[in-house]
Amino acid sequence: MIKLGHIVYSNCFPVHAGILKGKIACPFPIVKGIPSELNRALVEGKIDVSPSSSIEYATNPGKYRILPGLSITSRNEVMSILLESRVPLDELTNKTVALTTASATSVVLLRVILELFIGVNPDFMLYEQGVEDPYEQAAAVLTIGDLAIQRTLSPRFPHTYDLGEIWHRQTGLPFVFALWQVNYKKNIEQDLGKLYDILMESKRYGMARLSELAGQHAVDYGIPAETLLRYWNLFSYDLGPEEQKGLLTYYGYAAELGAIDAVPELRFWGRQV
Repeated sequence: MIKLGHIVYSNCFPVHAGILKGKIACPFPIVKGIPSELNRALVEGKIDVSPSSSIEYATNPGKYRILPGLSITSRNEVMSILLESRVPLDELTNKTVALTTASATSVVLLRVILELFIGVNPDFMLYEQGVEDPYEQAAAVLTIGDLAIQRTLSPRFPHTYDLGEIWHRQTGLPFVFALWQVNYKKNIEQDLGKLYDILMESKRYGMARLSELAGQHAVDYGIPAETLLRYWNLFSYDLGPEEQKGLLTYYGYAAELGAIDAVPELRFWGRQV
């Protein structure tokens, strides 16, 4: 039986809401984790389908197929991918920037912004978000997910940058943070078809009830209901032509950085006839 990954951050909840609330029957086991954990489980075959970092797809070209019509994409600002800095971005050359290990996509996005858009070359360090405190060592700190929304910003870091907003201002495009990816094998085809129908039904359930769900689950995520609703409304959960254009543009910049070898072809899953 195939296993479905679920990102524990609130941005994934609208798509999986019907499943998680038991409103849409799902016979498949669900494995929860942060993006980096699900990336690892997916590539190792410990789960079969998951919303997974968009950079993961390009890092392992040819390994995955993409489920059509599903993504976690910021239209403009994103609220949950924040860089706090002691100095303006253009002053970060040779200064230490702390990168969370929780998300590979956001780390490469920050590198695109700093190295290609701004033209600075910081020194990078990694830290485990929620466990280690990098604020004494670093001139700037990247935080992602619900923790970024919950954080009380420090006066020692007076400059706060929303990476989705910077991306949109520079490119005019949405930014795709996650894709529903399949570590595909022919023997999962029948179950995959069933799961895809369940996911699309669960997404329809969630998107039709965002306000209600925000009120019900604000406490779970530690985010006020009105903030959670505003946050969810920043996203497109589709994967149409504009989202794909944004994704391929990101891959182009990632390849320019050397973070990936080349821009991959977007290979979508479709039911086998």
